[in-house]
Amino acid sequence: MEELAEDDIDILNHEKADNYQRQDGQFPIPVSSEESVASHFALVTAYEDIKKRLKETERENSFLKKRVRLLEEKLLESHLEEEASSVGREQVNKAYQAYRESCIERDNLKSQLDKTMKENMEYVKILNEQLQSKEVELLQLRTEVETQQVMKSFNSNPSNWEIDKLNSELKLHNLELDLEKLREECNHLRKELQKS
Repeated sequence: MEELAEDDIDILNHEKADNYQRQDGQFPIPVSSEESVASHFALVTAYEDIKKRLKETERENSFLKKRVRLLEEKLLESHLEEEASSVGREQVNKAYQAYRESCIERDNLKSQLDKTMKENMEYVKILNEQLQSKEVELLQLRTEVETQQVMKSFNSNPSNWEIDKLNSELKLHNLELDLEKLREECNHLRKELQKS
């Protein structure tokens, strides 16, 4: 669990480091649209996988709640039957102990399910935010590149236009690297979720 939290922090640190690099004047290296789509698809796949696991956890939660309810009903029935038949104090104590153990088990199951649900929701939220952030960044960069290309084609000589084109391609390449890092982090998170 601590490893997952560290991975989340690593993802955020990578994004902060990437933002600092951009502020320092370094430009990203361009990526092809196919690779951007592939990175986007990998993120969406990871997100859908986590949603699927969350649904499975909810199903399991429902099953465990029913099981706890049945155990409580059986225990209550046996307790009432023992009292009605005037069973000895020793058997009443055993029934009470069994009831107490079932209550402890129920509380442990509820606690475990709540913890799992919370963790899954946090991972889904983090992945969704990262995915949206990268999509917005990619859209802004594409718009900027297209605008620059149109403007430079009217106002620049061919050598200046080539330099601007190379700068734009560099930005796109750096964005592709960022998306690849994010995809690796998502794959790592998915593996950690499968282990737990």
